[in-house]
Amino acid sequence: MDMEERYRLIISTILNAIGLNVEVEKMISTGRIDMTMKTSRYIYVIELKLRNNGGKDAATEQILNRQYMEPFKADKRKVIGLGIELDEEGKGLLDWKRTE
Repeated sequence: MDMEERYRLIISTILNAIGLNVEVEKMISTGRIDMTMKTSRYIYVIELKLRNNGGKDAATEQILNRQYMEPFKADKRKVIGLGIELDEEGKGLLDWKRTE
């Protein structure tokens, strides 16, 4: 298991534990979304990237370029893209960037 997969497992486990609706590696026609999280008011489209793999900027660029948020636009909830930058040595979340 690579470092990004470990982070994905840890983050999704925590979000599930607090009662959020989380789907990991959701397949759509333009690619595979790392994680989606749904609440009563929001849908978060989350892309994880290690710092040495482009970080938050590469993650948000991927969300926009591959149109990851499009399948959720018909939903009444607000759709927010989150690019999350992670430390490649396992020291945690470094930064994040929002896109809509």
